[in-house]
Amino acid sequence: MDAQVSTTRSNLEVVMIVRDEEVNLPHSLPAVVEWVRKVWVVDSGSTDRTVGIARGAGAEVVHRDWLGYARQKNWALDSLAIEADWVLFLDADERITPELAQAIRGIVDRDPSTVVESAFHLNRYFVFLGGRINHCGYYPSWNVRLFKRGRARYEERDVHEHMVVDGPVGFIRDGDMEHWDRRPLEHHIAKHNRYSTLEARAIWTQEREPARDSLPARLLGGPLERRRWIKRHVYPRLPAKFLFRFLWMYVLRLGFLDGATGWRFCLFISAYELQIEQKLVEYQQESRRERPLKVPAVPNGEIRM
Repeated sequence: MDAQVSTTRSNLEVVMIVRDEEVNLPHSLPAVVEWVRKVWVVDSGSTDRTVGIARGAGAEVVHRDWLGYARQKNWALDSLAIEADWVLFLDADERITPELAQAIRGIVDRDPSTVVESAFHLNRYFVFLGGRINHCGYYPSWNVRLFKRGRARYEERDVHEHMVVDGPVGFIRDGDMEHWDRRPLEHHIAKHNRYSTLEARAIWTQEREPARDSLPARLLGGPLERRRWIKRHVYPRLPAKFLFRFLWMYVLRLGFLDGATGWRFCLFISAYELQIEQKLVEYQQESRRERPLKVPAVPNGEIRM
């Protein structure tokens, strides 16, 4: 049974970056609006009922034309009148479970000076085609989302942007975030096509300008630093990356234990890996021909893992 969450307002404000999220917001907003001090919804031009749903739930809606993922989030940190000592970034397709809410409150309701950490990793599980993913290398999935106001910013990166934190970072091990994008699979396929373009471009750029990466890549570092190290030093040397990705997820990371859902999810992600690999080859060919790279413009906020 879900834990009961006190309705007393907490020393925390939530920021959500959204566009056309009428399907997901009715699930994510109720999990936070009743107990945090304020929910900020930064909308970049929704054409559906997103704004009305957010306001109806009690959130503060602010418009900001799309700047890119990292810049949009950093704009929110710089421009919103956030007063709470703690900030939580939440995607529209993510829900804070009651157990995690209790754990977060146990931190943010304390005197901030007594909390050594500047930020915390939250654990997240994925739901794909209605089934929860418990393996495949996607659980546990640690993300830095909760932080003291003024102590973290997002690195300037087109894709897979992460927080750069001033101070120690801890882990909240009680409770999870649920990641469940309830929009149709057609949306996910289109999203991954665009996202693979950004990923290929990021890899291509990183190979030539490694100094631009503001997050350290360390094998013995934290989860994000270790993932970045693998992408930089191991990934480029792998043959048939899409096949390796499937075997890694389905066999080595026990995706087969997730049944049919795990099989479908591993195939889906390996197809995404194949898109990245082929687009990266295209970039390399264009570079050898000394032609300027023509990267398609990404629509206003339409893609998100």
